[in-house]
Amino acid sequence: MIGYLTGNIKHIDDKSVILITPSGVGYEILSPLNVLISLKEGESLSMWIHTHVREDQIALFGFLDQADRELFRKLTSVSGVGPKSGLAALSVASNSTLIRAIESGKADNFPKVPGLGKKTIEKIIIELRGKFDVHELVNSETESVRDAKMALETLGYNARDISETLNTLHPDLDMGSLIREALKILSKTK
Repeated sequence: MIGYLTGNIKHIDDKSVILITPSGVGYEILSPLNVLISLKEGESLSMWIHTHVREDQIALFGFLDQADRELFRKLTSVSGVGPKSGLAALSVASNSTLIRAIESGKADNFPKVPGLGKKTIEKIIIELRGKFDVHELVNSETESVRDAKMALETLGYNARDISETLNTLHPDLDMGSLIREALKILSKTK
């Protein structure tokens, strides 16, 4: 099983990236759309890999961080959710958004994902709810949330108040919006 690859990007399309390893082997790696649009040909790239084996095919699915790969594996462990649906879910929403939607227990909180109907989403929630620990939620923070936390700590707010405040805000907001909204809330409590 291939678990991790490093190399240079040879080609990118709307579904996959071709990664040439130092040994000269080129691997086609299927990846979420948000990852693919952030890449450039010729760049160096390292990816966490999930190797999917079927009778007629071996496919590699690549993720920039291990938390995304683990969420993909959990999603695809649910009967009726294949790798394409798991990839589609990670293409339309961040790791933290998907985990929070699952943990909420409400199908309406789950983002619209092509190929996943309401019954499948309900099945995902039933099977995966409660299987994420606090450590996974912390690791699933977006870069914007982490940057907003650092900026607010620099302004003198304590880490607990910052975390509680940011948890009430939508994690997919950009850093500036997160800071503005958090300051509105934090300034009332200080």
